[in-house]
Amino acid sequence: MMKVLIISSLVLSAPLSAQMVSLAIMPVLLFSALAISSSLNHLGLMNYDMVSAGLLVMVFWVTLLMKLSQFHAPFKSSLFLLFLVLSLSLILSFSTNNIMMFYFFFEWSLLPIFMIVIGWGYQMERLRASLFMLFYTLFASLPLLIMIINIISSSHITVMYMYACLTSMPQSGKSLTVMLIGAFLVKFPMFFVHQWLPKAHVEAPVGGSMILAGVLLKLGGYGLLRISPLLGPSSVLSKVLIISMWGGGMLSAVCISLSDLKVMIAYSSVVHMALIIAGCTSASSWGANGAMIIMIAHGVCSSGMFSFANMMYERSHSRNLVQNKGMLNMLPAMSMMWFMLCVANFGGPFTYNLLGEVLLIVNLISLSGPLLMSVGLISFFSAAYSLILYASTQQGLPLGSVFSMSNMSYREILIGMSHIWPIFLMLLSPSLI
Repeated sequence: MMKVLIISSLVLSAPLSAQMVSLAIMPVLLFSALAISSSLNHLGLMNYDMVSAGLLVMVFWVTLLMKLSQFHAPFKSSLFLLFLVLSLSLILSFSTNNIMMFYFFFEWSLLPIFMIVIGWGYQMERLRASLFMLFYTLFASLPLLIMIINIISSSHITVMYMYACLTSMPQSGKSLTVMLIGAFLVKFPMFFVHQWLPKAHVEAPVGGSMILAGVLLKLGGYGLLRISPLLGPSSVLSKVLIISMWGGGMLSAVCISLSDLKVMIAYSSVVHMALIIAGCTSASSWGANGAMIIMIAHGVCSSGMFSFANMMYERSHSRNLVQNKGMLNMLPAMSMMWFMLCVANFGGPFTYNLLGEVLLIVNLISLSGPLLMSVGLISFFSAAYSLILYASTQQGLPLGSVFSMSNMSYREILIGMSHIWPIFLMLLSPSLI
């Protein structure tokens, strides 16, 4: 544990040139570490499998791109220190094999993002947004702590894979199941408990939005993938699946009427989380693999969309779609990157998102036929609001105030390409996840 903490601190606090070199070799090092991870597993503290390794690579990737995107900020050293603390908490959450340590790092990650939103937010509403985020996630995670303590005291097992150790686990009641998975559903977030996410995204700086949508939400998916096999078939999981899918369909329809750029991207994240929840609660290998693929693909895609939204905001000083129209005439390179990200956002051809959605759709066909109607709503409206987002910002004549826009810098081109190429190239080797 100390080795991971020290190495992560050195990498994330190193100069940018050193970080880019380490980023290039980090996937090789992590996947090579799987060969010797069995000795760490016997200690009961660390765990490295393909799920953890994929999420760890995404933590390093999004963190470095986040530091590149957060180029202009007051008290930048303090902000980067919070980014470092947040990244370390995520790394340790995805690495630990002890369920109590996982809960500790799971909650520890809330404090840095709370300070980022309240300290570097854009408007006065950042206090309300940060409190929304704090109380939603905090109150939902307290029942999880009670359940963890109860399971450890009754079985004396502390590993994350407790379902492999408990041969005679009694069937949990509905209330106990909700207590066990409620924290992860709020962290996603699931429909009905999603109100904190758009508020946090709108008020957070670009780096906070990137790490929040790219990695922090995936803590819910990671925890649900580890915990759901313990529950087995349950009526509560079936209801969660139905509510999540139909809620995602309704929210995808709501996205069409939104005019705020960051709010639309935030609600689209909730729609994608509905698909991930469906895969995690389906108790099948197809659903788990599809959920894992969409977690990786959405983490990269949503981070890129928030980064490009900030680039447009820095030029037009507005998040309104109409105020940013005509970008195709002013910034054709940015327009091309926007198009590729929008295609990936609705699972277009030749993207990693499409592979995950195909796996989840096949899984849902085997589970329930009526749920395909909600899948159709999500697929149709996702394509609709993604194309509306692109057409509203890129087509048309630019307003008079945007004629002074500067062209894309090399830093911005590097950020854009670093978000785009993994979405398309990972499709060539889906066995990595």
